[in-house]
Amino acid sequence: MEKTRVDRRYHDFIKHHTHVTYPEMSERREQINTLEVIKKLDAIGMHHLPLPIIWDGVHLVDEGKLAGKNEIERRTRMTYRMRMWKLMQVVDDYTNRSIRDAELYHQLALLLKEIEFDKIHGRTDIDRAIANVAIIATAKRSLVSGIPPERISEQINWALDEVGGLEADEVELLECLPDESLLKPTDKIDYEQMSQDRGVTSIQLVETVDTRGRIASLFSDCFGGMQKRSEENKEMHPLSVRRLNVASRLLAEPSMEALLRISRVANEYVAFQPRFEKKMIPAADGDQTRMRMMTSFDELPKMAPAAWAMKVASAKYFRYRLATKSFMVREKIKRSDKKQVFYAMLDRSKSMQQGERIYKLLAILMNRLRAVSRREAVLGYSFFDSQVHDEVMVTEVAEAQDEIRKLHYEFFMGDDTDINLALREGIRRIRTLIDDIDAERPELIIVTDGDHGINVKPKELKGIMLHVFIVEESNDDLVQLAKKTGGVALQRL
Repeated sequence: MEKTRVDRRYHDFIKHHTHVTYPEMSERREQINTLEVIKKLDAIGMHHLPLPIIWDGVHLVDEGKLAGKNEIERRTRMTYRMRMWKLMQVVDDYTNRSIRDAELYHQLALLLKEIEFDKIHGRTDIDRAIANVAIIATAKRSLVSGIPPERISEQINWALDEVGGLEADEVELLECLPDESLLKPTDKIDYEQMSQDRGVTSIQLVETVDTRGRIASLFSDCFGGMQKRSEENKEMHPLSVRRLNVASRLLAEPSMEALLRISRVANEYVAFQPRFEKKMIPAADGDQTRMRMMTSFDELPKMAPAAWAMKVASAKYFRYRLATKSFMVREKIKRSDKKQVFYAMLDRSKSMQQGERIYKLLAILMNRLRAVSRREAVLGYSFFDSQVHDEVMVTEVAEAQDEIRKLHYEFFMGDDTDINLALREGIRRIRTLIDDIDAERPELIIVTDGDHGINVKPKELKGIMLHVFIVEESNDDLVQLAKKTGGVALQRL
C-alpha cells in the first residue's frame, strides 16, 4: 500500500486543527470524559492527533452539530492568530492570512455531515469517540490529497457499513489474515473477474480500488503508532477501533470484500447454520435436580414429600392422583454438551490461485471457525488436490489462527483436483471422528473450483450432510449430490 503524500501548503491544516463541531451539552455527552479519551488514544499509539480533533470526535458521538461557514471562519482566524507573533498579527489585519484554510475546514464540516457516524458501534461512548477521531483524521487528510469529498464520504460509509456488524470473534479471525501481497500478488489481480463479482465495469472497479487504496493509506497513517495487540494490552484496543483497522484493510485489499461477502452469503442459508443444542439428560451422578411428571410406579421413591402428606389428608384423592400418574417426581440430571462435527475439504490445486478463489475458500473456513470459537462445534479440515493432505483438528481457535497466518499464495500449487477422493476420504474421517469424540450431526464441506464428474453415491453419505461451495466455476453433479443430503450447494461464487 503506497503512502499518499500531502502537498506542503497544507502543512498547517494537517498539523493543527480547528474544531468544526458545536459542544452539545446533552446529559449523555457530559458523561464522556475527554481526558479518558486522550489516555486511550495515547495507549494505542494515536497520541499525534491534536486536541481539537478529539473534541470533534467526542461531540459527534451523539449526532453532534457541525458549525456553519461563518463560525468556522471565525474559529480559524482566532486559532491561527494565537500562533502568530505580534508583528504578524498586524500584517494579518491587512492580508487575512489567518483564514487561508477556512474554506478547507468548511469542506471538512460538509464532508463529516455526510459520514454516517451512527454506524460506529462501541462498548462505551469513549470507544465510539476514539473511532470518530480516527475517521475525522482520515477524512481530513483525504480531503487535501485531492480526493473529491463525495467520494471520501461514499467510501468511508461503505467501509463502516461492511465492518459495523462484525463481532469480536470475526475481527480476531480477520486480523490474522496474511497481507494481500502474500495471498495474491499485485501482478495476479484479475480485474475482469472482480468486476463480474461486483457487477461493475472494469473501469469503475479500477477507479474505486485506486480511491480506496489512497484512503486506506491515510487510515494507516492514523493508526501508524498502534501497538500490536497482545493478551497483556488487549483492553487498550477497543473493538470499535479494531473494526476500523479491519476497515482500512478492506479499503486497501479488494479481495477482503469478496471474503466478507461469501461468508455472509453462507450465513443466509439455514441449513449451513450451526445447530448446537444443550441437552439435559437424567443421570444418577448429576449435579442438578429437576421436577417432572411421573411416568411409572417405579418412581414412587422420587415423589415429593408434599405428595405423601396428601395421602394422610385424603387417601382416596391420593390413590386417584397415583392411578393417573399426576404426581411430580424429582430426578438428578446433567448437561450433555454434544457438539456438531464439521469437516472441511479445501482445494489447494494451482487453479485456486486465479481470481479471488483463495479468499473465498478462506471465507468458508473462517465461517466454520466461528462455530468452534463459540464452542458449538468440532472442526477438522484438510487440503486436497490429487491426494488428501494432513488433517488439522481445531480444538482452540488460536491454533487455527496460526494455521491461517501460515497460508500464502505459493501454498496453492497442487496437482489436478480429485473431488471423488476428497469426498470419500472426508466421509471416512468423519466416521472416525464420530467414534472418537462425543459429537453429533456430522457435516462435510467441500470448497473447490473443480468441474470434474462425481461418482460418489448419496448412500455413501448416509447420516452426513454435504455442503458444497464451488468458487468461480460450476459443477452440477456435485451440486445435485449435496442437495440430496439436504445441504447447501452454491456455485459460481
